[in-house]
Amino acid sequence: MILVFEDAAGRLHSVLTLRNAELRGHSGQVSFPGGGAEPGDKDALHTALRETVEEIGVCAARVQPLGLLSKLYIPASHYDVAPVVARYDGVPSFSPNAQEVAELFTFALDDLLRPELKAEERRLIRGVDVHVPYYAINRHKVWGATAIMLSELEGRLLQARQIVTREAG
Repeated sequence: MILVFEDAAGRLHSVLTLRNAELRGHSGQVSFPGGGAEPGDKDALHTALRETVEEIGVCAARVQPLGLLSKLYIPASHYDVAPVVARYDGVPSFSPNAQEVAELFTFALDDLLRPELKAEERRLIRGVDVHVPYYAINRHKVWGATAIMLSELEGRLLQARQIVTREAG
């Protein structure tokens, strides 16, 4: 879940977590809150909301869904991800689940538009040397599926900015 909230100054923010190193899948990586569907989940929104509440302890009643980003397949874990974007009413009071979350941090959405936060490095993945793009957010390298979701979110922010600029001009 890409949980969006407004700070006291009116800036939009979202939250990321550093996954606990003890977890089976994607341990030690930065991600949005979320996880796999369970039999009782009605849809992607229900899964994202349940997992977000479990992982970071926000109040479910204050979460308002806004829409979905593009679905994404993650080959390493064989997950199909349906990123849900939701607004949080107020500034969340987080209570991270220590079994799943090693660190929780927030960032301003407009920071995604800053070129200096984008970089690339070479990594050896399954024996193949690849160039991996990432966002440098709060001392962390945010790469992989999370970076793909951030990139789409960044694109949508740019589109919104262009629309507002055209209408103002």
